[in-house]
Amino acid sequence: MAVRYDQKTKDEVVAFIEQYNEDNGRGGQAAAAKKYKLNPITVKSWLEKAGVKTPGKSGKKRKGGKRGPKKGSKQTVVSQASSSASNSITDNLKRMSEIQKEISKLSSEYEKLKGKI
Repeated sequence: MAVRYDQKTKDEVVAFIEQYNEDNGRGGQAAAAKKYKLNPITVKSWLEKAGVKTPGKSGKKRKGGKRGPKKGSKQTVVSQASSSASNSITDNLKRMSEIQKEISKLSSEYEKLKGKI
């Protein structure tokens, strides 16, 4: 049977987590779950309801094994964006080489004019 916790207990746990994280940088959720013998999911839920930001797992592994991303997925959109970015990079490189050629021409013209003075 599920246990119902009063708001005072919830506030106490949230305050403990905030203080623990302030002192140690991180780990307050796990410490609170152990100290108060609570489910970590419950603790996270209380934090979210209290307005405390809870970071998710960073570096999650992609689900789905060896297959590529499904059509229309976020990864497909990212790969399309990266291919368009590589196209713009190529365009930028071409433009930069043209500008460098022009700078070279102007430098040689400058040297000629400088020699006439």
